[in-house]
Amino acid sequence: MEYKFPKLPDQDDYLLDLQNNNYSMRTVYNYARDLCIFALFLKTNGYDFMNFDKKAITMYKGYLKNGDHLVDLNRFREDVARNAGISTEMGSRPSKGSRTNEADEGAMYIPSEEVEIDENVRKRSETYLDDVYRKVYGTLGSLKLGSTHPDASKGLDARSVNRMLSALRSYLKYRIEFDLDYPVAPDAIKLIKADKKNKGVAEFDELVALIECPMQFEADERVALRNRAMLELLFSTGMRISELIGLDLENVGLSGKLYIVGKGRKGRFVYLTHRAMYWIDQYLGIRLRYVDENVDPERFDGKMPGQKVKLISFGTKKGLDIEGEESIELEIDGSENNTDRETSQNIGVSRGGDDSKAFTDGMSRAEYEKRAAEFQNLALLENHKRTNFLAKFTSPALFIPFSGGRNGRRGRRLSTNHLQEKIAAYRRRLGIQVPTSAHSLRHGFATYLAENGASPAAIQVLLGHESLQTTTRYVHASDRFAEETHKEKHPLG
Repeated sequence: MEYKFPKLPDQDDYLLDLQNNNYSMRTVYNYARDLCIFALFLKTNGYDFMNFDKKAITMYKGYLKNGDHLVDLNRFREDVARNAGISTEMGSRPSKGSRTNEADEGAMYIPSEEVEIDENVRKRSETYLDDVYRKVYGTLGSLKLGSTHPDASKGLDARSVNRMLSALRSYLKYRIEFDLDYPVAPDAIKLIKADKKNKGVAEFDELVALIECPMQFEADERVALRNRAMLELLFSTGMRISELIGLDLENVGLSGKLYIVGKGRKGRFVYLTHRAMYWIDQYLGIRLRYVDENVDPERFDGKMPGQKVKLISFGTKKGLDIEGEESIELEIDGSENNTDRETSQNIGVSRGGDDSKAFTDGMSRAEYEKRAAEFQNLALLENHKRTNFLAKFTSPALFIPFSGGRNGRRGRRLSTNHLQEKIAAYRRRLGIQVPTSAHSLRHGFATYLAENGASPAAIQVLLGHESLQTTTRYVHASDRFAEETHKEKHPLG
């Protein structure tokens, strides 16, 4: 028999309205999760939606602060599993075609956005909502019967409770906008008082140790290089963790300049340090081996089968891929029918012959050659992009899991939770006292740029903030820096 998830009236229509108003998938998922938890509260406490009142809201706040929602969610998922006849033994193997991922590598299923042209709107909506609720409730096979959520004893803090109350407010406003009945006015749902966080940033040397430690702590070289590259990239660019996880192979290149679409679908450029480019290049030496399930990464070196791939020196014949002194020929036996050869046109070379001319993304030919010689895996990735070889990769993601189902399957990439958990584990092993997360690296990026004299306006652009006031909250001058500034700048010092 079909077992329905607890949902509020017209909740699906509300989520589709968010989607149609260009809210990101992540935002829709967060709202769906928060509303489902409220619906679960109503169900387990015997409330009817149209009859809940301000007193029920007060009880809901305590429900969240005590962590009761986690206990009820576990119980509900177990009931669904029993009714569906699904095994919930911990560590059970996923069936063929299952989207279950092994937790140790943090794999996450990203819903496909591909929709057949002839499908009707209802079908697309159902598919979209199925993806949303699958993420909300997770995979039923991942819980052991009778187990409790590992964080069930931990309630939500004030800020998290307020976030969930804000989702309920938004939903009630939607009901008002569409002339639907509502039990209480949105403004009647009062947020709880939240203590102002005294956010701090770890010392610079501690952040550097955190960034470098995967090479020491990870036994699997693939994981070590991937995690090191991710942490280097976070601190190099100041990007959000969701922006990092969302990066695709096509987003990176020799220019060291990345265009990303972040919060609120706002685009901006971020920039890689030389050090970050080095570690991304090292990681790509492994990542480019994972093309699809038919390619053995232990035997495939990431280079294009059936083609000769050359990192071209431009000191020879103009317009041809003739080898120069610094060129490197990479050849793998493959399809004999593949006889296409690259020209300067399809690798973006200016035909003017002037080395001072911009080559790509503001680079001259000389600069491109220099970088291609130093970062050969990034240069190989550039070749893959220009020859459309990236289309052969079944996962476009830059950062992928190396276990948990078929490696590199389309739509598979690391989850934000996996990286956060790794950072927390690294911090504990290093003995860093200041709570440090991926977002802390973003704060550290802003703080230490400011301490080195960067303009607040420039930091604002790099972080992707609309308001300079928002940026100031990311800059945490250390006591040491404040003391040094006082000594150097005080007029009577």
